[in-house]
Amino acid sequence: MHVVVAGSSGMIGTRLVAALGEAGHSVSRLLRPRPGGSAGHEGAGAGWDPAAGFVDAASLEGVDAVVNLAGRSIGARRWTRTEKALVYESRVAATSLLARTLAALERRPRVLLNASAVGYYGDRGEEELSERSGPGSGFLAKLCVDWEEATSPASAAGIRVVVLRSGMVLGGGGALARLLTPLGPAWFSPYRWGLGGWVGPGSQLWPWISLEDEVRAIVHLLESGVSGPVNLVAPRPVRSKAFMKAVGRVLGRPVWLRYPRWVFRVVLGSELADALLFNGQAVRPQLLLEDGFSFVHEDLESALAAALGG
Repeated sequence: MHVVVAGSSGMIGTRLVAALGEAGHSVSRLLRPRPGGSAGHEGAGAGWDPAAGFVDAASLEGVDAVVNLAGRSIGARRWTRTEKALVYESRVAATSLLARTLAALERRPRVLLNASAVGYYGDRGEEELSERSGPGSGFLAKLCVDWEEATSPASAAGIRVVVLRSGMVLGGGGALARLLTPLGPAWFSPYRWGLGGWVGPGSQLWPWISLEDEVRAIVHLLESGVSGPVNLVAPRPVRSKAFMKAVGRVLGRPVWLRYPRWVFRVVLGSELADALLFNGQAVRPQLLLEDGFSFVHEDLESALAAALGG
């Protein structure tokens, strides 16, 4: 299978490109221009520039599948009005450009896998959430709704479209790294110095998935017949206090403090802190399990050990 990957330089994309190659697939990458406007692109691959509305359509003719993981980091910066606009456009406009381009090809791919997130569901507390559950409210929910809707030209053209509603992906970077180093440098992490704790009440449910299972699920869905939204989360979400206690066990450090909500609201900004840390979602991977997918890491502690090198 010839697979094109957009967003291939991120934590998930890097691992996915390697896994596809190891499985015997041919992989191409869609790459943005180099920073600063210099000639060429960031590595070997076809060019695209979503901000300029450009994608090398010829490089997509006749490929079997496209995986779009592109998007500006959601939690790396405080959510100013400008930052939220950049996060939104990097996902919705880029996906719309790609979906419209694929729909217009003479030899279209059979499948488009497009990133999304469990932020689609908003803050839902203890409610059991499957792929059939409706959207929530707030910036992340609206972002995910529009992000998923942007794939519609591809599905209207007969391409099988799967939207990947991922939970917190536990790898060496991403949301886990941001959580453990809220003040920036790794050496300044409170967890490094035995000052670890949980955030807020500790009762909010966090849906998560190991990086290995995230990549395995994407490869599985490339070869599956499933379409529409699919929750990429481990079978059991974990309460945030239990999550951070598991982090402490893996790191061999005590986790004994309760950080009040206002601390993270000051550090991250109130809207970002609430969306990433204090919202709760009991999301289940119903379609993945029904489609025969088996998880390597159903246990949180084993997933954290793989992510943190424990």
